[in-house]
Amino acid sequence: MTERHKGMLAAFAAYSIFGLSFLFSKRALGIASPMVLLCVRFGVTLLALNLMVLCRVAKLDLKGRKLGGAILLGLFQPVLYFILENYGLSWTTTSFAGMMSAVSPVLTAVLGAVLLREKPSIRQWIFIAVSVAGVMLITLRPGGGQNTLAGCLCLVGAYFSGSVYTLLSRRLSSEFKPFDLTYVMFNVGFVFFALGAIVENGTQTVSVVLEALSHGEFVTGILFLSLLSSVGAFMLINYALARLPVAQAAVFNNLTALVSVLAGVLVMKDPFSPLSVIAFALILLGVWGVNRFAAE
Repeated sequence: MTERHKGMLAAFAAYSIFGLSFLFSKRALGIASPMVLLCVRFGVTLLALNLMVLCRVAKLDLKGRKLGGAILLGLFQPVLYFILENYGLSWTTTSFAGMMSAVSPVLTAVLGAVLLREKPSIRQWIFIAVSVAGVMLITLRPGGGQNTLAGCLCLVGAYFSGSVYTLLSRRLSSEFKPFDLTYVMFNVGFVFFALGAIVENGTQTVSVVLEALSHGEFVTGILFLSLLSSVGAFMLINYALARLPVAQAAVFNNLTALVSVLAGVLVMKDPFSPLSVIAFALILLGVWGVNRFAAE
């Protein structure tokens, strides 16, 4: 298996995990606020990373390295991305948020062309558009609730932050190993989310966290989000970005919507229509096309 194929497999696995994380986040947010959820999630994540180092499952090598770029990366992802996305979802409908996520590969490809000179070919642009069209077919469905301007701006900011993260991660991949980069990112994330939870709850922060942890559904969600969605998926993405051009890696982001809908159909018993089949086919065609013509 070539390095390129390993990168593709890693990206596929990572964004599939992100797709499943929707179910766990939805349930956990029914018990705790976004900031408390993020604080506990990244606290457990950081604990897991340190245990991996202590048990010598992973090696941390940050001695003598300049951490400015890695800290900046952590500010975009997870800090800005997760704060903006969680509050954006609180102020918009799920279908609208999903539609907005379709702009992520386009933003990443454009920023990659401008900043990294990794210009996608005409054929790749076409298949990016095909994949985005598939996501829009999935998400452009009637839904309750209202979409506020604040929610829309939060989602745009979140996906822009995600695009900047993709570019910075690719640039830093030559300086840091995937584990080292992930470790710094989540240290930055935990500090900000812990401070946010304290500002939100004041002296009641500890009791609020303990109350959330008394619910089995919240604990299950935290374990999935912390160990698989945070540690596992982000290490896989950093691994993939070290081996794939940003436009090629970013298009896998659309698989998140695909997996989310499949999980909804199988677990939440959401309706499954012929339109969904067409949308899934477009997403997979777009992912195939961008990778098929990567060598151009």
